[in-house]
Amino acid sequence: MTDRAHMLTRDEALWEIAKAEYGQRVPMLDLADLHSTNLSGMDLSGGNIREADLSDANLTGAYLCGAYLRKANLSGANLSGANLSKAILAGVNLIGANLRGANLRSTDLRGTDLCGVNLNGANLKRAYLIEANLIGVDLSRADLSGADLSRANLTDANLSFVDLDGANLSKVVLNGADLSRANLHKANLSGAMAKKARFHKANMNRVNLSLANLGGANLDEVYLCEANLHSINLVNANLRFANLSRAILSQAYLFKASLSKTDFTKADLNKANLIGADLMGANLSRANLSKANLSHANLSEAYLQNTNFTGAKLQDACLLNAILTGASFAGANLLGIQATSKEFAEVDMASLSSIIVDAVTAQWLGFPRMAMVSPGKKG
Repeated sequence: MTDRAHMLTRDEALWEIAKAEYGQRVPMLDLADLHSTNLSGMDLSGGNIREADLSDANLTGAYLCGAYLRKANLSGANLSGANLSKAILAGVNLIGANLRGANLRSTDLRGTDLCGVNLNGANLKRAYLIEANLIGVDLSRADLSGADLSRANLTDANLSFVDLDGANLSKVVLNGADLSRANLHKANLSGAMAKKARFHKANMNRVNLSLANLGGANLDEVYLCEANLHSINLVNANLRFANLSRAILSQAYLFKASLSKTDFTKADLNKANLIGADLMGANLSRANLSKANLSHANLSEAYLQNTNFTGAKLQDACLLNAILTGASFAGANLLGIQATSKEFAEVDMASLSSIIVDAVTAQWLGFPRMAMVSPGKKG
């Protein structure tokens, strides 16, 4: 327990700052009482300011590079334009503080409550924000490239236009957050919780979203080329016009997802759940859909050239006007499929070996007797 009786008075603290400046050494301000003090432009770089009271202080443009501010009280302080690079701010009270345009590069903010703090346009490059509380915080246009936000809470936060290139967001909470047009190139969001988050037109090239939950999220026109979405939850998510070419979506859960006009070229959707998904006009050319569940899915007008449907479930799926040239359906379940002989005209009959389809549908689609057709059971 801290002994507040040893706290430096304001006069003593200001005298210490003056002596440190004169002697060209770092100021020793542990437990200092500097509330409501004007320290604008002051150089406190490297200072020991542990548990000091800087509430409502004016620190605009102040230099706090490498300062040790652990558990200091900065509530209501004005830190706009301040340089806090490499400072230790773990456990600091920043309620109501203004950090607009502040330099927080490589700053340690782990476990810090930043709720209500203005971080618009702040430099947080390579900052440590592990388990930080950022609920509802405005981080729009901030630089968080290379930052560590693992297990941080960013519920309803504004991250539009933010730079998160290479950032660590593993197990982060992003429910309801706005990441429109954010740069998430090579970011790690494995195990992230981002229900109903908005990623409109975000750059998510090579992002890691394995085991993440993005149920109901808006990812329209998102760039997810070569992304890792293994076992991701995208139930009821919107990915219209998104680019997921060469992405890994094995065992992904895309139940009733909106995927019309989405690019899945060469994507791996092995064992993916696409029940009831809307894939109208989607490009799945050369994609791997082996053992995927596409029951009741809408694949009308989809591009399915050389697509692998081996062992897939397509019962009651719609393939009207889809392009199936070179597609493989070996062992697939085609019971109740909505299609005509026109769609299967360019399909190699050898690729229909061991399919499950009823005799009426087989005749309607023009499957020859030589095709290995078994009656199967609908359901």
